[in-house]
Amino acid sequence: MTPQSAMAMVRRFTDKYGVRITWQQMMRTENSRGIEIFEPSGSVQSAIVLILKEKFTVITSIEVSIGLSQDYTRYVLALPSVDLKKDMVITDSHGMKWKLGTVDWFDVGGVPVAKQAQLMGVI
Repeated sequence: MTPQSAMAMVRRFTDKYGVRITWQQMMRTENSRGIEIFEPSGSVQSAIVLILKEKFTVITSIEVSIGLSQDYTRYVLALPSVDLKKDMVITDSHGMKWKLGTVDWFDVGGVPVAKQAQLMGVI
C-alpha cells in the first residue's frame, strides 16, 4: 500500500460517509500568573470526518479472545489536514457533543495518512 492510495481510501470514505463536525477554535493566552492557558476564541471551525465504532488500522491483526468482550468506544478518523487536539470538544451533525482523547496518527512510508482519536460523550 502506498501513502497516496491509503490517503485516497480515507478521503473516499470521508467524502461518502463523513459527518460534519464543528468546534470552537482555542487560542493560547497568558493568565494573571504568567502561565499559558487555552481560551476559546470567537471563530468556529468545521470539517468532515468519520465517526467509527472500532479502531481503524491499515493492517488488521487477528486477535483471539476467550469469553465475551465488547468495546463500546467510538473513534474519530480524519485526514491529516484536520486540526484535532486532545481534550477538544466537538459537536457532530446530530447535535451530540464529544470530547477527544489522545490524538494518534499513522503513516505509510513516513507520509501521514490519517489522524485518529477516541471519543467520549459529553453531557
